[in-house]
Amino acid sequence: MADTGPGPGPCLDFLDDPLFDPRARYELGTDELIRLTARRAKALHDKGLVSSECWRGGSREAEFPDLVRTLGWLCAFDLSLVSTVCDHQMAGSALLTHGSAAQVAAYRDEISRMDRVYAFAVTEIGRGTNLLSLGTEVHYRHEDRSLRVVTPSDDAAKYWIGNTLFSATHAMTLARLVVDGTDEGHHWFRVPLRPDEGAAPFAGVRIDPAGPKGGLEASQTGMIRFDQYRMPVDALMSAWAHIDADGRYVSGTARRERYVRCLRTFTQERVFPVTGAAGVLRRSAAIVLRYSTHREAFGAVLLERQHYRERLMPVVAEALALHHLTEHLIEEWTGEAPAASLYGLTSGAKAYASWAANANLVALRELCGGHGFHSYNEIVTARVDGEISTTFGGDNTVLCYESTRAAAKTSGRVVPPVPAVDEEGLRDGEHGAGLLGDLAGRLLRRWESSQRGALCRPHVRASRAALLLRRWARHSQGATDDALRQLYAVHCLLGLAEHLLAEGLLDGAGVRGLLAQRAALSDRCAEDPAAVLGLLNVPEALLDVPLAHPDYVRRTVALTEKASPTRPA
Repeated sequence: MADTGPGPGPCLDFLDDPLFDPRARYELGTDELIRLTARRAKALHDKGLVSSECWRGGSREAEFPDLVRTLGWLCAFDLSLVSTVCDHQMAGSALLTHGSAAQVAAYRDEISRMDRVYAFAVTEIGRGTNLLSLGTEVHYRHEDRSLRVVTPSDDAAKYWIGNTLFSATHAMTLARLVVDGTDEGHHWFRVPLRPDEGAAPFAGVRIDPAGPKGGLEASQTGMIRFDQYRMPVDALMSAWAHIDADGRYVSGTARRERYVRCLRTFTQERVFPVTGAAGVLRRSAAIVLRYSTHREAFGAVLLERQHYRERLMPVVAEALALHHLTEHLIEEWTGEAPAASLYGLTSGAKAYASWAANANLVALRELCGGHGFHSYNEIVTARVDGEISTTFGGDNTVLCYESTRAAAKTSGRVVPPVPAVDEEGLRDGEHGAGLLGDLAGRLLRRWESSQRGALCRPHVRASRAALLLRRWARHSQGATDDALRQLYAVHCLLGLAEHLLAEGLLDGAGVRGLLAQRAALSDRCAEDPAAVLGLLNVPEALLDVPLAHPDYVRRTVALTEKASPTRPA
């Protein structure tokens, strides 16, 4: 697939609509903002910009690349909005994947148009990522051919479930099916929660707020408990299992495979935190880069300070690296990659990208001084909201283990040794990709022999960096882009220096060479900030914040006065 570049495309035209006024989050109360976010999500579905049908396996799967890129910029605009959209779409994907032909036909349109709002009810408060030990049960009663949903204990309560406080009319719920006293394992169910949006839950369904939260205030999350809640038997998604007219459980799929099928829904959702991390970091890096070209300190603009350049430019390079990681995922998901390969690749990419975004947003906030702490400039807002990304869609530590475990199943290729870095630093970005690939292979072999969990994170970081560097080299956009790619490789190697030293791939002279090279490349990349901004290619609508303009002082004062209560004459 050809690289479309990191351009915004036409997907942000909706920001001209007053419904998407970015200042609303700072002017409305929490409940008002939650309801506004739900209306925005519906508007995006009405415009056809987002849909469960665009997921792989949907009727519009050819639009999957556009959906991924659109959600990246939506994350940069408001992560709460993307959370609301994705909660609905993950639920929709579960129904479209696990429902029978009749069930899909009955509910496809309401999901696609978001006529009914769905929740994705999987996580339980006492289990988190450990879905194998899921506690929620659904019991079949043959006397009235009904299903009864039961939360057997508080630790089985569905927790952090999006869209549930006010909006969700249904929840796609993962639970154990029990028939005639036999636990048949994990299945998906379409569970009605309330008759209409805003209405009270049905009897037998209790929904409480899952808060207060550290961020994402406009994303409504709740805790759901079921007390012998009655549902019709067709609430069971029956693509591969059903209960026949005599009340017998019927499935041609082995129990272990049922569990695996249920969990395949989760792999695809992990693409979206990656594209979100890329969008958020590209936007924030562009804001700070613009700020650094007009903010003066002690007689010079910030970008003229060498120490400032050396801290900012590696962050810019990381933002572009996450773009290439996103594009690599798109290529793999739309290609012929096997499911097991996609699982390992995507799990590791999600962990790497969310960790990288969070760490770099800390640096960007500090590079703006106190201005970076002002919400109108969006950086601290993105940082607070983005904290959840390291555990959303799977805990990063667990995903690193899963990614390394998946890599071990397909390992065996011997990686040629890469020459050590010397006092001159790294020869080029291709050399960096080879060195990182060599390190990843060595870390993988050490993990196989020791099973040390601490090796999983650096293995994921090295392996993902190697593959995105190779992709970046194939899609270079010129000298400045090449310099940023080289800078990313150097910065990444320095971040993994302890492991490179331990493997004999780097020595003290090499570390000194990399440090000197990082400084020189930061200077080189900062020579043409306009070219760098062009590579980041952030839509102008996302740069309409005070810090991104030369008159940021006037803009900040004006916004502060507008937000102030009545002032004395």
